[in-house]
Amino acid sequence: MEKSLSAPMGISHGWIAALPFIPKVLVFGLIVGVASKNADWSLGELIFAALSVNAATAQLAALEFNNSFHIGALIALTVGLNAKHLLFTASLWPYLKNSGKWRAALAAAMVTDSSWTACHIAAQRGPINANFILGNSSALTLAWTAGCIAGFQFGAIFTPQMLYRFGMDALVPLSMALLLPIGLRKNPHHLAPVAIGAVAGLACWWRTDQQAAAVLLAGLVGMAATLWINRRKRA
Repeated sequence: MEKSLSAPMGISHGWIAALPFIPKVLVFGLIVGVASKNADWSLGELIFAALSVNAATAQLAALEFNNSFHIGALIALTVGLNAKHLLFTASLWPYLKNSGKWRAALAAAMVTDSSWTACHIAAQRGPINANFILGNSSALTLAWTAGCIAGFQFGAIFTPQMLYRFGMDALVPLSMALLLPIGLRKNPHHLAPVAIGAVAGLACWWRTDQQAAAVLLAGLVGMAATLWINRRKRA
């Protein structure tokens, strides 16, 4: 037991920690692949974007404004949408600073929303390092690229609306729900904010039928509830 607490988790642990996120990554990859096919991108262009940008929001934005934006504006839009990754990698610096320069740089460059979340969840259970981050990010990048390619190949058959109709978008919240027992086992006092945010999100979805707005509202309400509960505990 002491050994597991002192030895940093490595590449294989990073692969395992990526498993709950893979359904979400695959679904978004399929959607981006289908959209790329419908936008007349080539497979090579899609793979290059998947490996270099590696972000669903930025890639969909690039597809949306591909023909109407100046290239400089398009680059600025992509950089702006991905600026959050600067904060992600900065928060992971304590786990990267003792690694080699190139290894740390590669691990930081591959971090995404999902890998950042997986790394912080894993760090609650034991120490992680650049190897763990590399393993986790590489597994998710492979899944993302595979999803993009699959969506591209079936782009002539499927549309994003058809994917939603088949319920594939449900894999995203379901994969996130798999993470709840992990986080709540370590911090059971987080159950109340999670429940409050979930109720608010479901109510918004039921009233407006806007999934994105419901997810955003759930997150905001959950964060507000967390701040309120923590403030009451200190009082």
